[in-house]
Amino acid sequence: MNRHKSRKLLIIGVGFIFAIMSFTIGVNQLLTFKKATVVFASGTESEVQIPVLCYHSITDKKTGEYVVSPARLEEQMQWLREQGYRSINLSRFELLMKGKLPNDGRNVLITFDDGYKDNYTNAYPILNKYGYVAVEFLVTNWVGGPDYMNWSEVDQLSGKGWDLMSHTRTHPYLPLHTTKGQMDEIAGSKALLEKHLSKPVHVIAYPYGLRSFETVKIVKDSGYDYAFTFDDGMTTSLQNPYLLKRLFISGEMDLPAFKQKLEPDSGS
Repeated sequence: MNRHKSRKLLIIGVGFIFAIMSFTIGVNQLLTFKKATVVFASGTESEVQIPVLCYHSITDKKTGEYVVSPARLEEQMQWLREQGYRSINLSRFELLMKGKLPNDGRNVLITFDDGYKDNYTNAYPILNKYGYVAVEFLVTNWVGGPDYMNWSEVDQLSGKGWDLMSHTRTHPYLPLHTTKGQMDEIAGSKALLEKHLSKPVHVIAYPYGLRSFETVKIVKDSGYDYAFTFDDGMTTSLQNPYLLKRLFISGEMDLPAFKQKLEPDSGS
């Protein structure tokens, strides 16, 4: 019906393709990669856990799993503030994950995928009201397109303390592309963002969360320090820095479910 309603079916379909092609596109390689690489911060005395929230579109004009209403986002941000959560940028996130800053369990990293215009018109004012910032993972070829932020809006968010990072050029199923194609998507988006923003772009989110051994290697070789998947869960310092989890915030999630996702042992 639209991009949001069809995305779940597309992910399921691609997952089926991966199951069939596992011996040729690197599923076994990915498992080997997970075993062979170090964790985010092996030197920390104890595991650091930080909730990394993953949002997409913020609007009342459509509904779906990937669409959160402004009212619901406001409710969630207000609850975070009431519970003493402070939003952090990527620099502070990295310091916390590496054990270079103490973590009191009240840090949250807020992320948005795709670069929707409503992230600027609807999400930004709500976050700003509570003194929060976020990370916007941009699909560079979509900037300026219908329903997406233009470069002026991107610049304004950057100036307000948001981190603008890569979500590739065209939001493809990366492991189904050639090495050259993946490099263009991964390194190309990084180069374009750095040229436009005049700031380092060192973090990427995999479109659909899909990646193979080769994908992760290209990300690392392209100069990214770490990468986020679409695997649902708390982000911890014991995870591979190129396979970090996030907490997916669904448009169908009410406040009790949101609380339970962030604080599963709270009993609320």
